[in-house]
Amino acid sequence: MNRRKFVITSTISMLVIVAVVAGLSFFSNFAARAFVQEVPRAVHHLPADSQAVFGINVQKFVASPVYAMFMQKHGQEVGADLGEFINATGVDPRTDIDYIIAAGRPSQQKGAGVVIAVGRFDANRITAFINTKSTPIALEYKGARVLMIPEANGARLEKGIAFLGSSEMALGDLESLHAVIDVRGGFPGIDSNATLTSLLQNLNAADMFWFAGDGASIMAKAPANTPLGPTLSAIQSIFGTLNLTTTVNGKITVTATDMKAAGQLSDFVKGLLALGQLAGSQSPELAQLVQTVQVAQPAGSSQFEITVNFPIDLLQKLQESTSHLKGQIK
Repeated sequence: MNRRKFVITSTISMLVIVAVVAGLSFFSNFAARAFVQEVPRAVHHLPADSQAVFGINVQKFVASPVYAMFMQKHGQEVGADLGEFINATGVDPRTDIDYIIAAGRPSQQKGAGVVIAVGRFDANRITAFINTKSTPIALEYKGARVLMIPEANGARLEKGIAFLGSSEMALGDLESLHAVIDVRGGFPGIDSNATLTSLLQNLNAADMFWFAGDGASIMAKAPANTPLGPTLSAIQSIFGTLNLTTTVNGKITVTATDMKAAGQLSDFVKGLLALGQLAGSQSPELAQLVQTVQVAQPAGSSQFEITVNFPIDLLQKLQESTSHLKGQIK
């Protein structure tokens, strides 16, 4: 692992772990006032042009059976780098990160967007640790410290870290980091984005994972000259949450341009599930999982819902089944 990749991996190791199992679903409607009171203030620091927003309740995830399963399998490979980071910085992502907020943005730069970790950080110790692994370029922007970490050859400054006080740390491209700092300084932020604000009002931020996306703006850049292009372009928005306890329980709600388009999209998802059923002939566990996924479109609605509910141990059984099938193929 080169120095730059090690720094990034160590600093956001928990983000990588969380991303492995991040998912979507819908829980229940909440009034805008209630949502504003529940979500970390970092949500309101996101740029107004955000197209999709993710939230992860890290402490709930760390306490979940899925995290225990992940660490049982990958704990050794994660532990070495993470242990060095903890010893050097005094920050343990498993206990010192409470919440993760992420947003994707439209940009010519691939992967533009920002991730904000909410918790307890020591900027000086983290900076000192990074300096032992790389030669970052330190910048000051409107009172915030920004460290841009160059590629190994020093040719590009693709990603950086911004310290937003003792309780927030952001990772992203320089433009997105500047945008977050601007919003914290009073510029219009995601609260002025009518589409995402409306979607966020439908979510319970106390859930383990939640997501809201402006489908129309995202799909505007998707290739239209493909078989799926016209169908997918009908997506207007998507939102949901996911909880992992003794069960995996979630729901995704998709809004289309009209009732007909919603029907076509839901039929497309049902087709994918039918293919999954065929594959399930080789794996009873996969067949059981596919059967728990339900797709429904309320009468006369331009929305359809995808729900899933299955016991958590089915994930372990499916993993074992997949490994067995791979062994037979070899």
